[in-house]
Parts: sequence; structure tokens; C-alpha cells
Amino acid sequence: MPPNRQSTEPATSTASAPVAKNRRGLETRERVLAVTRGLISAHGYAEVTLDQISAEAGVAKSSLLWHFGSKEMLLAEAATSLFRQIGEELGAEPQHGRTAARRLENSFDRVAGYLSANPEAKGVVLALLFSGSVPASVREEIRRSWDSHVQDLVAALSAPGRPLPAPMARLMIATIHGCYCHWYASDRSEPIAAFLAPARELFGDWLRERDRER
Repeated sequence: MPPNRQSTEPATSTASAPVAKNRRGLETRERVLAVTRGLISAHGYAEVTLDQISAEAGVAKSSLLWHFGSKEMLLAEAATSLFRQIGEELGAEPQHGRTAARRLENSFDRVAGYLSANPEAKGVVLALLFSGSVPASVREEIRRSWDSHVQDLVAALSAPGRPLPAPMARLMIATIHGCYCHWYASDRSEPIAAFLAPARELFGDWLRERDRER
């Protein structure tokens, strides 16, 4: 039987080669996207070049074009992947807590933790929103991302017979954006939780009053 075992080894090796190649390709793609997100954060969407990405990622420009088709497609995918990354962090609002007010506090804690760990991320999104060089597909991704946040808040903070109105969820998100801008403009001299605290209390009190009225 040893000959049989030996005869299967080349076939196994041959079969695993495409898998390994595909894995390396995916790893390269993710590394390029991560580098590009960092360059967008540092220099702005319109200022990033293929030469910068190639040098930072250690990937030839020809390979970048093979993976993404064009510089524009690479930048757009990097930007939209940033929105998805933020959405994954902030979108799945914590459902723990017996009351809507407690769930709101969990949500604000999650927002504060994410923005403290990634202070530039939301700023990049806001900058892209007002940039004239950004493709329509990126703006559409911003809109979808924010609409998703609204839906997540409605789901997390509604109760039987007491749905959270979508306009209130939008107001909560707009308030978080405003708190973020003030925090960043102040050189992050205090924890962002301190900037969010009045909004956390205001909306928490509103939810508690809503639930008492039932």
C-alpha cells in the first residue's frame, strides 16, 4: 500500500495549489484595501495615487490594475469598504438590556468605543460626502450606510406598541455626528463619551418617558 499513498500525494498537492493561490490573492486584495483606506484618511480621496498605494502595499501597479481594473474602482471600493466596516461596528446595536433606555445607553457606549479607537473614520466619511471628486457610487454607499443605521436604531429601541419613529432615529444619528465634529475640533482633549453624555441622557430620558406613558 505505500505505492498507493505515494501516488495520491501529487494529486493532493496539485488540488491544494489553486486554493493557496486564491487565498494569497484575497489576502493581497484585503491588504491593498486596508492601505488605500489609510491613505484616503491621511491625504483625502482625490490626492491618493496608484504609486502611493503600490509603494505602501508592496504590490506592483500592474497587479493593482489586475485586481481592481482602475484607480477609480480601487478608490471607490476602499471608500465603500470603509463605510461597511463602520456599519459592522456601529450597525448591530446591542440588544442587551430590559428597557429601550438601557439599550440606547449600550448603543452610545458602542459608538464612543468605536470612535475612540478609530478617530479619523467618521471624519473621512464626512469629508467624502462633501468632496466634489467622489463618484456617485460612493455617495450612494454613504446614504445606504446611514439608512441602515436608522433601521438598526429603530429595531433596537422600539418596543411592542411603541415603535421608535424613523425621524427620531435620524435625529439621534445627526446628534452623534455633531458631537463627533465638536470632539474632533477640540483636538480630542476629552473622551468623546463626555461629548456624547448630554445626548445620551436626553434621548434616554425621552425613551423612559415614552415607556412610562403606556
